[in-house]
This record gives sequence, structure tokens and C-alpha cells, in this order.
Amino acid sequence: MKVLLAKLLGLALLACLGLACGPRESAGPEASAPTSKMQTPQIGAPADSPAKRKALYYPNAKIYGERPTQAIEIDVLTSDGLTLKAWHRRPPTDGWLILYFHGNGGNLTALGEQLRVFERLDLGYLAVDYRGFGQSEGDPSEAGLYLDAEAAYRRAIEMGYSPAHIVIFGRSLGGGVATHLAAKEPAAGLILESTFTSVEEVAKRTHGSVAATLVNGFRSIERMPKIEIPTFIMHGDKDSTIPPDMASALAKASPKAEVWMIEGADHNTVRKAAGAEYPERIAAFLGTLRTWTVLERTDSE
Repeated sequence: MKVLLAKLLGLALLACLGLACGPRESAGPEASAPTSKMQTPQIGAPADSPAKRKALYYPNAKIYGERPTQAIEIDVLTSDGLTLKAWHRRPPTDGWLILYFHGNGGNLTALGEQLRVFERLDLGYLAVDYRGFGQSEGDPSEAGLYLDAEAAYRRAIEMGYSPAHIVIFGRSLGGGVATHLAAKEPAAGLILESTFTSVEEVAKRTHGSVAATLVNGFRSIERMPKIEIPTFIMHGDKDSTIPPDMASALAKASPKAEVWMIEGADHNTVRKAAGAEYPERIAAFLGTLRTWTVLERTDSE
């Protein structure tokens, strides 16, 4: 997660003091009026401060790579009237669909290596660009990203996928999005990679309590006790962006979670540091889900 930690405290202090920042070198999302067709409802999320918007969201339309040949581009319509872009690969009959939520920078075109892992495992996927990212409409906000996740889930259901075959996967900031969805909608399992307990806890540890009052929300730690599906948490033990102990805290708060700490991995090098073990661990977790799903169905009959 590309958080501008060096500037965060300064932004927080300026906001607290009520000082004008003067002309901006470039107008980011926090400087412009929302382009949403409807006002985004807050749905329980704290309103985004200028500091939070500056620190958390790095939307752009840069092309980093090509869409995988096995994927098609589809539209996802949000409940507040925005059209998001998503890439979809259909799995084999009764196979898993990974509902994937990326981090706070880049866009779909930067996900090539991750999506190829899913393809090698013969998994389906639906990866969505949040509002304001890539070719998706709108401006990012915490409440907006939650609506985007809910819209992606609805789209999967509309395409005929059963919740019993949907696995929610969130990386970094996407972990905060994924826990919101997993606490709200039924699914087979949840995978979290390099994510946090909450963004205010990250801000507090790096810049103190003042920063935590302005850069807040995405409180995954509060949702974990409500997430009763099996959960697999991956984190690098050398993560210099999100402290590794947050992975353990998330697992401790969850009724059905396991943690895999990847030796030598930093925030953006989990897949590389893990090597062949990365897809193997994902496949092993999915194997336990199939058993769990069968048991749950048996118990309910």
C-alpha cells in the first residue's frame, strides 16, 4: 500500500490547525468535486478527511500490462449509479470464483502476475477496479469502495455463481474492502494478504494519535469476529508498511482463521518471496473449503 507516510503527519497537523494549503500542484481526488452520479451514502463508514484521501488512494489510468487472454472485460454497476470495469475468467463447472480486491495503487492492468497465479490453479476470477481507478467512473472513498465490493458480488451472483463457490480475496487496502464484504454476504472463504487491523492503527503507530484521528476507518479487526467462514491470512514477516503482528491480531479475532507468515517478504514481495509455495498454499486452503462446504451442507440437511 503506497501510503505517503512522510507527508501524513504534516497533512494531519494542517487539517487540525485549519490552515489553508494554498494552490495545489495537481488536483487530486480530494481537490475536486465528486464525479459520482449520486451522492455516496456513508453506510457506516467514517467520512474521508483530506488527509485520509491523500494517504490512502492512488487511482490512475496508466496501462501497466495487457488483459490476460483468458479474461474478458465486463461492466459492474454500483448502487449509486457508477459503472466500474472488471476482468472476469470463468472457472470450470463447480470451480472456485476468486472475487479479487486490489491495493490502493495501480489498476487492473497491474494485476497480470496475480491473475496468472489464479489461472495456473484453474480458478475463475472477477477482479474489479474501484471507482476512480483505471477506467472506472467516480472518485474513491471508504464508503464508495464498500459499494464497489457489494456491486462486484451482486454481479457474480447475476452471472450464476453460488455463494458456496465464491472466495473473497483482498490485498493490502483491498483487505479492508474484503472484510466488509465477508461480514455482509455469504461466501465459501476469505483470503487476506498484507493487510491491516485498521488504517488508524497503522497511522497511530507511524505518526501518533493525531494522525489516527484523521486517517481512520477500514476497521477489519472489528469485523473479524462476525466472519464465520474459513479465513487464510498471508503476510510478510519483513513488511515495513503494515506491521506483521496485525496479521496475528486479525487471526486471533476470527473464529476460523489461519496465518501464514512468509519469511523475508516485505509488503510488495509476498508472492516473489514465497515462490512456488504461494500457489500451493492457496490451493491447499481452497481444498479445505470444499470439505468445509460439504460438511456445512450435511449439517443443515
